[in-house]
Amino acid sequence: MLATYTELKHAQKVKEYLLKHKLLHPDYLPVKELGYIYFAINKKAKIPSAETVNTKFDLPLKNKPITIEELLKDKLTSKELELIPKSQEIVGKILILEIPPELKTKERVIAEAYLKSNKNIETVVRKNEIHTGIFRLRTVRILAGKNTKETIHFENGVKLKLDLEKTYFSARSSNERLRIAKQIKKPEFVLIMFSGAAPYPLVIAKNSPAKIIYGVEINPLAHKYASDNVALNKQENKIRLIQGDVTLILPKLELKFDRIAMPLPKTGEEFLPLALTKAKKGAVIHYYTFISEAQIPEEAKKIRTICKNNKHQVKVLRAVKCGQFSPHVFRICFDLKIIK
Repeated sequence: MLATYTELKHAQKVKEYLLKHKLLHPDYLPVKELGYIYFAINKKAKIPSAETVNTKFDLPLKNKPITIEELLKDKLTSKELELIPKSQEIVGKILILEIPPELKTKERVIAEAYLKSNKNIETVVRKNEIHTGIFRLRTVRILAGKNTKETIHFENGVKLKLDLEKTYFSARSSNERLRIAKQIKKPEFVLIMFSGAAPYPLVIAKNSPAKIIYGVEINPLAHKYASDNVALNKQENKIRLIQGDVTLILPKLELKFDRIAMPLPKTGEEFLPLALTKAKKGAVIHYYTFISEAQIPEEAKKIRTICKNNKHQVKVLRAVKCGQFSPHVFRICFDLKIIK
């Protein structure tokens, strides 16, 4: 077997060199032997502080994770395997299975395969419906694993305890939450409308110099999880949570904010005038909607019109794709700056 070996004191330096030059063989583990360490390599090369040899022994193979395709190859046809989406949403230790109607009779077999292929998953559920109602909730059905719909999700340095049926949450929005947090460069006052179990407030508190983050949530169960999560992450000094309807809460709130996030895509337009009343001059509003890319210019024009009708002028800083709702329809965030 082709390998390179070096003294243990040079191990890290040699490994970094191999990685940088794409020489390290991805399928084998290193072996320590008599004060030396051996790395499998994929081609002969001169490596600083190391010797290249053909070993008389084989290095151990890495334990590769079993793929879904391998687990299901004898239970599904090749055509059925192609129907399984390439990625699934994972919230904490729960995998939310999305499979097309053609595979409904095989859903439990598929769920068991996902459970076996991922050691970090303890429960597999199927979505029964999309988010509906004033609380934006969905129901799920447990297909395999532990009989629970509650979990602790880790994201961007924070812990989020939640129940899939009691609060709205999308793990796929984690990058978007961090994107907003990274825009904050000074001690801002931040408002999160529709704050749920507090993913936005917590990610911003953990990853930015924001001074105070207010979160308003109408769902009392989501608010309870949010309160628990703030305590769980020891962010009581930076986060203020209010349970209630934003249309009733915000008019009573005397504060104005440097930044406002509105993570409620389907009816955001309805609440934009309210958000404008709480934005300082120069503030940034993160406004979400579901549209196609072709509709972005038209939507930007509509936003400016709404703001103008409410005696505000805004500049559209950018329109960012931050998730896909359906084929050709995306979750788009418009970053708006209040000019006056």
